[in-house]
Amino acid sequence: MSIMPDLKLGKIVVVDDEPNIVEVIRLYLEHASYEPVITYRGGEVIQLLRDHKPDLVLLDVMLPDYSGFELCAHIRGEPGPIAQTPIIFLTAKGESIDKLRAFNLGVDDYIVKPFDPNELIARIKAVLRRTQSQSTTAVRQKLEPLKKTLRIGELMVDPDQYRVTLAGIRMDLTPKEIELLHFLASNPGRVYSREDLLGYVWNFDFSGGTRTVDAHVKNLRKKLGASTEWSIQTLWGIGYSFEVPRHA
Repeated sequence: MSIMPDLKLGKIVVVDDEPNIVEVIRLYLEHASYEPVITYRGGEVIQLLRDHKPDLVLLDVMLPDYSGFELCAHIRGEPGPIAQTPIIFLTAKGESIDKLRAFNLGVDDYIVKPFDPNELIARIKAVLRRTQSQSTTAVRQKLEPLKKTLRIGELMVDPDQYRVTLAGIRMDLTPKEIELLHFLASNPGRVYSREDLLGYVWNFDFSGGTRTVDAHVKNLRKKLGASTEWSIQTLWGIGYSFEVPRHA
């Protein structure tokens, strides 16, 4: 009888302060051939990410020391690949305002407790497929020119470093805000519907819906301010476009 190797599909950091829930998640992850890394405290998350370099984080929103929103912001603000680690929120907070806040911070999915463990595994697999596919050739071609650094007047968008500067000052943007800005600015004058942007930037039928696109555009306008050199225009009932005046 041959012995098959214990192949793991990926490493998942689980952050939740409820031992019973953690134990269920651990069992289902292991059954699905994932390697769980468990912590009950939010303060340990960043170090776990640095030490283990996981494929995904399952993050409870209501922890005793930090909120999931705070931790998500910390993760997205980390330098290098850590900032791009997929995050799924696990929470009893099911209100739309909480979901919108989470997606604006860069969460990849949002699961409300109580949840079906089988659905959780399916969601994990779906998120990993989406995030991993973003590095494939097909998606790179779809989003071309993805790696090109853009300079429009005093605005600079570097998608490789996830860095945006305005008049030399680095802007505090989330990764998804940078991707959206870069995509629009790469195609000046072209109008995209909200559904188009969900497909091109999020690369899937995003569960946050078209309101998330509106929220990201609103955040970009608020953080970057007004400019005579460029603007993100709203075409009511249609979508958005990035406009650059001819004199710019």
